[in-house]
Amino acid sequence: MIYFILNYLNKIKTFPYFFLTPLVYVIGNSCEEIKLAESYVSKKKKKLIILHPYSLTFFLKYRICNKSLFKDLNYYKETNFEKILKSLLNFLLDKEFVIRRIFIIFLKKFTKKNLSRYNFPIIGIEQIFGTKKDITDHRKELIEYEKIKKFFVKENNFDLNYQKNKYCEEKLKKFNLPYERLVLVHVRDDQYRKDQGRKDYRNSDINSYIESIKFLINKGYFVIRAGRKPMNKIFFKDKNFLDYSTLDLQEDVLDLFLMKKAKFFIGTQSGILDLAQLFNKPILLTNMIAIFSKYPFKKNDRGIFRSMKKNNEFLHIKDFIKLNYEYHNLWTHEINDLIFYENTAEQIYDSLNEFLDIQQNPILTKDQKKFNEFILSEHKLHYSNNPNRLFTDYDSLKIARLVKNNEGCLTNINLKNLNFN
Repeated sequence: MIYFILNYLNKIKTFPYFFLTPLVYVIGNSCEEIKLAESYVSKKKKKLIILHPYSLTFFLKYRICNKSLFKDLNYYKETNFEKILKSLLNFLLDKEFVIRRIFIIFLKKFTKKNLSRYNFPIIGIEQIFGTKKDITDHRKELIEYEKIKKFFVKENNFDLNYQKNKYCEEKLKKFNLPYERLVLVHVRDDQYRKDQGRKDYRNSDINSYIESIKFLINKGYFVIRAGRKPMNKIFFKDKNFLDYSTLDLQEDVLDLFLMKKAKFFIGTQSGILDLAQLFNKPILLTNMIAIFSKYPFKKNDRGIFRSMKKNNEFLHIKDFIKLNYEYHNLWTHEINDLIFYENTAEQIYDSLNEFLDIQQNPILTKDQKKFNEFILSEHKLHYSNNPNRLFTDYDSLKIARLVKNNEGCLTNINLKNLNFN
């Protein structure tokens, strides 16, 4: 009942609040949904209230990706009334979730039907992403690609409250961190979800980044390796390098604090990338395997795509982009006839130099503009030919809108290595 009421209130134009329930167990989805929702409500002149289930995580077989993301993130100053309202609604939502979740777990024993959409509340999600109604006309036919609008995205002011900031500073005091010169590096490896030998193309070797880390240290930066235990060992030590992923003091709130303080972020296409986006950090994406989603988003973001083989022959980046849609949804669909090769240490180093050089004046070159135009034209064909084979209704529209939002690009060095011209 509370699900229905909150979704109904969200549709009332004059109602002053907008309720959102991010996908609580996935850090990437949660950050993306919060960022887009904040932009959405600012345009609608409403206040965002984030709600989430929290009870019986072990018994109900789910986890909260980062409790501080839902509890400690500041996006406006709440009144006492708003604090009480949020607590009450969160309590009611949680209790309805528990009942629904128990029922779904019970039903799964008797049916093979996919019940995932009923598992977790999706309040506010369809409003910010759009639904099938937004991509079909009155005849139920797909609307023209050109009529799909990109997201309204503004730079937000997300922060932690004063007490949490002070707590984090005290917790990290012994490391004497120079907060004005921090760089965060995160590389997804095969220790994540214990997926060794499964979807290896999503994982990379942190040791390929050592030369780039040394370069940053020589430039006066302090480098922190982000992530959670267990992670593969990095064979590097320096007084200006901290492997946070191995520390016992790790906390959810520290994850947010360090990203908020970072000057920029270097990483792979994993969930923490969206945390960097949430805090408006310049991003150098490495070892990319997806071109339509999690692409360099802002003008000063850059990326490095992997080289690849198909049928024992190197695959041109243009030919990869033209492959069927299933090749562009590698998060959930495992592809066995493509071989991805990790970026070399030299490729990462060279692209890092280019990334740093364009920060003050992030203008795309002629080749980069041409490449982005090619991506857009090819995505139009994917959308028109097969919009919903692999994506849910709002995902299909979401990806189309995000592709139109993208303002960054692959580095010029990477485009040259991939033989794009």
